[in-house]
Amino acid sequence: MRISGSFMGLRALEVVLGGLFFYAGLQKVLHFHEFAEAVLAYQLLPESLVGLAAAGLPWLEVVAGVCLVAGFKRRSCLLLLAGLVAIFLVVILITMARGLKIDCGCGLFSQRQVGWAAVLEDAVLLIWAAGLYGWELLRYEKGEPESIAQPAP
Repeated sequence: MRISGSFMGLRALEVVLGGLFFYAGLQKVLHFHEFAEAVLAYQLLPESLVGLAAAGLPWLEVVAGVCLVAGFKRRSCLLLLAGLVAIFLVVILITMARGLKIDCGCGLFSQRQVGWAAVLEDAVLLIWAAGLYGWELLRYEKGEPESIAQPAP
Protein backbone atom coordinates (compact mmCIF):
# COMPACT_ATOMS: atom_id res chain seq x y z
CA MET A 1 0.00 0.00 0.00
CA ARG A 2 1.20 3.50 -0.81
CA ILE A 3 -0.32 6.88 -0.11
CA SER A 4 -1.17 9.00 -3.13
CA GLY A 5 0.86 12.23 -3.04
CA SER A 6 -1.80 14.29 -4.79
CA PHE A 7 -4.40 12.99 -2.36
CA MET A 8 -2.24 13.94 0.62
CA GLY A 9 -1.63 17.44 -0.77
CA LEU A 10 -5.30 18.06 -1.43
CA ARG A 11 -6.26 16.53 1.90
CA ALA A 12 -3.79 18.92 3.58
CA LEU A 13 -5.60 21.82 1.87
CA GLU A 14 -8.89 20.51 3.32
CA VAL A 15 -7.37 20.30 6.80
CA VAL A 16 -6.02 23.86 6.58
CA LEU A 17 -9.35 25.19 5.29
CA GLY A 18 -11.23 23.34 8.04
CA GLY A 19 -8.81 24.74 10.61
CA LEU A 20 -9.36 28.29 9.37
CA PHE A 21 -13.12 27.96 9.68
CA PHE A 22 -12.82 26.31 13.08
CA TYR A 23 -10.64 29.20 14.28
CA ALA A 24 -12.89 31.89 12.78
CA GLY A 25 -16.03 30.30 14.22
CA LEU A 26 -14.43 29.80 17.62
CA GLN A 27 -13.39 33.48 17.76
CA LYS A 28 -17.00 34.44 17.06
CA VAL A 29 -18.30 32.05 19.72
CA LEU A 30 -15.80 33.33 22.31
CA HIS A 31 -16.59 36.97 21.44
CA PHE A 32 -20.31 36.55 20.90
CA HIS A 33 -21.31 40.11 21.79
CA GLU A 34 -18.81 41.67 19.37
CA PHE A 35 -19.96 39.32 16.61
CA ALA A 36 -23.63 40.10 17.35
CA GLU A 37 -22.82 43.81 17.09
CA ALA A 38 -21.10 43.19 13.74
CA VAL A 39 -24.15 41.28 12.43
CA LEU A 40 -26.43 44.09 13.64
CA ALA A 41 -24.24 46.73 11.96
CA TYR A 42 -24.86 45.20 8.52
CA GLN A 43 -28.52 46.27 8.88
CA LEU A 44 -29.71 43.36 6.73
CA LEU A 45 -31.64 41.33 9.30
CA PRO A 46 -34.51 42.32 11.57
CA GLU A 47 -33.23 42.84 15.11
CA SER A 48 -35.23 39.80 16.22
CA LEU A 49 -33.06 37.55 13.99
CA VAL A 50 -29.65 39.05 14.77
CA GLY A 51 -29.18 36.96 17.93
CA LEU A 52 -30.14 33.78 16.11
CA ALA A 53 -27.74 34.49 13.25
CA ALA A 54 -24.95 35.52 15.63
CA ALA A 55 -25.44 32.36 17.67
CA GLY A 56 -25.88 29.91 14.80
CA LEU A 57 -23.40 30.96 12.12
CA PRO A 58 -20.26 30.53 14.25
CA TRP A 59 -21.30 27.04 15.29
CA LEU A 60 -21.86 26.07 11.65
CA GLU A 61 -18.30 27.20 10.95
CA VAL A 62 -16.90 25.37 13.98
CA VAL A 63 -18.69 22.08 13.31
CA ALA A 64 -18.01 22.12 9.56
CA GLY A 65 -14.37 22.97 10.23
CA VAL A 66 -13.91 20.16 12.76
CA CYS A 67 -15.66 17.64 10.50
CA LEU A 68 -13.54 18.69 7.53
CA VAL A 69 -10.32 18.35 9.54
CA ALA A 70 -11.47 14.94 10.77
CA GLY A 71 -12.37 13.87 7.23
CA PHE A 72 -16.01 13.27 8.14
CA LYS A 73 -18.55 14.07 5.39
CA ARG A 74 -15.97 16.09 3.47
CA ARG A 75 -18.17 16.90 0.47
CA SER A 76 -21.00 18.09 2.70
CA CYS A 77 -18.63 20.24 4.76
CA LEU A 78 -17.04 21.78 1.68
CA LEU A 79 -20.44 22.52 0.16
CA LEU A 80 -21.64 24.12 3.40
CA LEU A 81 -18.48 26.22 3.76
CA ALA A 82 -18.59 27.32 0.11
CA GLY A 83 -22.23 28.31 0.58
CA LEU A 84 -21.47 30.28 3.73
CA VAL A 85 -18.58 32.10 2.06
CA ALA A 86 -20.74 32.89 -0.98
CA ILE A 87 -23.36 34.41 1.32
CA PHE A 88 -20.69 36.36 3.23
CA LEU A 89 -19.31 37.64 -0.07
CA VAL A 90 -22.72 38.87 -1.23
CA VAL A 91 -23.35 40.51 2.15
CA ILE A 92 -20.00 42.32 2.03
CA LEU A 93 -20.62 43.52 -1.52
CA ILE A 94 -24.11 44.78 -0.61
CA THR A 95 -22.67 46.57 2.41
CA MET A 96 -19.95 48.20 0.30
CA ALA A 97 -22.56 49.31 -2.26
CA ARG A 98 -24.58 50.86 0.56
CA GLY A 99 -21.49 52.79 1.71
CA LEU A 100 -21.49 51.44 5.27
CA LYS A 101 -18.12 51.65 7.05
CA ILE A 102 -18.38 48.77 9.53
CA ASP A 103 -16.26 45.96 10.95
CA CYS A 104 -16.67 42.86 8.77
CA GLY A 105 -16.92 40.49 11.76
CA CYS A 106 -14.97 37.90 9.76
CA GLY A 107 -13.03 36.50 12.71
CA LEU A 108 -10.07 35.21 10.73
CA PHE A 109 -7.01 37.36 11.17
CA SER A 110 -7.91 40.76 12.60
CA GLN A 111 -10.73 43.19 12.88
CA ARG A 112 -11.10 45.29 9.79
CA GLN A 113 -13.69 47.25 7.91
CA VAL A 114 -15.79 45.84 5.11
CA GLY A 115 -13.84 46.49 1.92
CA TRP A 116 -11.87 45.00 -0.91
CA ALA A 117 -9.54 43.05 1.41
CA ALA A 118 -12.54 41.17 2.85
CA VAL A 119 -13.89 40.60 -0.68
CA LEU A 120 -10.53 39.20 -1.80
CA GLU A 121 -10.26 36.97 1.28
CA ASP A 122 -13.76 35.60 0.76
CA ALA A 123 -13.18 35.10 -2.96
CA VAL A 124 -10.05 33.06 -2.22
CA LEU A 125 -11.90 30.99 0.39
CA LEU A 126 -14.79 30.42 -2.02
CA ILE A 127 -12.49 29.27 -4.83
CA TRP A 128 -10.57 27.09 -2.35
CA ALA A 129 -13.69 25.39 -0.95
CA ALA A 130 -15.37 25.04 -4.36
CA GLY A 131 -12.20 23.62 -5.90
CA LEU A 132 -11.83 21.05 -3.14
CA TYR A 133 -15.51 20.17 -3.43
CA GLY A 134 -15.06 19.62 -7.16
CA TRP A 135 -12.05 17.41 -6.48
CA GLU A 136 -13.99 15.37 -3.90
CA LEU A 137 -16.93 15.04 -6.29
CA LEU A 138 -14.63 13.83 -9.07
CA ARG A 139 -13.07 11.25 -6.75
CA TYR A 140 -16.53 10.05 -5.73
CA GLU A 141 -17.73 9.75 -9.33
CA LYS A 142 -14.60 7.79 -10.25
CA GLY A 143 -15.37 5.42 -7.39
CA GLU A 144 -12.09 6.08 -5.60
CA PRO A 145 -11.95 4.78 -2.03
CA GLU A 146 -12.26 7.13 0.91
CA SER A 147 -9.05 5.76 2.36
CA ILE A 148 -5.77 7.58 1.75
CA ALA A 149 -4.02 4.26 1.22
CA GLN A 150 -3.80 3.25 -2.44
CA PRO A 151 -2.60 -0.13 -3.65
CA ALA A 152 0.93 -0.08 -5.02
CA PRO A 153 1.22 -0.59 -8.80
